[in-house]
Amino acid sequence: MQPAKYQAIALGMFLMVGAFTGCLGDDDDTTAATKTVVKIGFLNPITGPLEPDAPGFTWAANEAITDLNAASTTHTFELVEADSGCDGAVSGPAAQSLVDSGVVGVAGAACSGASMAANAVLSAASTPMISYASTNPGLSDASAYPMFFRNVPSDALQGPAGAAMIANAGIGNESLAILHMTNDYGSGLADSVKAAWEANGALCASGMQGYVETATDFSALANGIAGNSDCTAVYLSSYITDAALILEALAEANFTGAVFGGDGPAGIGLYEKLTNNATATNVTVSAPRAGASAGSGAAFEAKYDANAADIGSIKTYVLTTYDAVMIIGKAAAMDGQINDNIKTTGTNYEGASGTFTFLANGDINGAGYDICTYDGGADTGGYTCGKYWTADEGVQSAS
Repeated sequence: MQPAKYQAIALGMFLMVGAFTGCLGDDDDTTAATKTVVKIGFLNPITGPLEPDAPGFTWAANEAITDLNAASTTHTFELVEADSGCDGAVSGPAAQSLVDSGVVGVAGAACSGASMAANAVLSAASTPMISYASTNPGLSDASAYPMFFRNVPSDALQGPAGAAMIANAGIGNESLAILHMTNDYGSGLADSVKAAWEANGALCASGMQGYVETATDFSALANGIAGNSDCTAVYLSSYITDAALILEALAEANFTGAVFGGDGPAGIGLYEKLTNNATATNVTVSAPRAGASAGSGAAFEAKYDANAADIGSIKTYVLTTYDAVMIIGKAAAMDGQINDNIKTTGTNYEGASGTFTFLANGDINGAGYDICTYDGGADTGGYTCGKYWTADEGVQSAS
């Protein structure tokens, strides 16, 4: 037993050490507590016709959140994901759920109709959105779709690219038929391709025919085209699921002509919906071309390239998903209104999908379109982008 005075000294030293260590703990807690939490919404087609691409989009969005957090000492970023279903009836309520969760902005949606419906909800709540894949020309109307941005070009550009792609393959005048979904994406792209094609000629006797997005029986359409000997090529303004069904119907109808498409079915996800990969052999599609990645975006593109076989999805849209989330995060960390900050951040933005600037209506001009062909490989199925198109140069070899 120690004398009382030594007990008092020991007790005092114990209290001082406890107070000191407690202060250290308080400082750590204070540092964590002073970080501002930023929630970023993400509308992803987890269900619906673009479902095969959704996992790749999720991967990209999460990679962006990881990189935002690694770069910030003042903010903690969180992703709040919701299913847009590639459908306005799904994306509207999904957008409301994101607003209710307190997001500062939303990356998405992918499908044009989903973005249109989501914008009505988000803009009413003063919540900006950046679509990484919606291409309907109508979305360029900033008065109809306020606080809407997209880091992919409008299908007003993909129409001329598609027509040039088809002509470059040797398809002649009055030889092309167009099949399209009657939704916002399908009709918008089909009209753009038709206008560009008819600037130099005409469609074949089958003309341009529409079908509802949920259609599953394409035998009549396929038989009609196969029965017109002057129709030696078909353009599909479709998504993945319906494109696969149409390809199979054309094969059953013994159609031996060429098949083309836009960005809807582009990518290796098409093989997941085909019974026989060979059905896609020589099918050629266009998809927005990513510019040269820059800054931190270059590291992300390299990471995608190293894991592309596992990630899948359309590469360009994986890159644009990453950039959309990154721009929202960077804008949210700035002082001032986030909508204005998005415009500032999106000026000469150096991202994974290239360097771009948001125009006054929220659009970008883009870097043109890749022209890609399926080889129908028996195992995983090949998909090679051997050419590209730009407004200035037309169709060029990618080699």
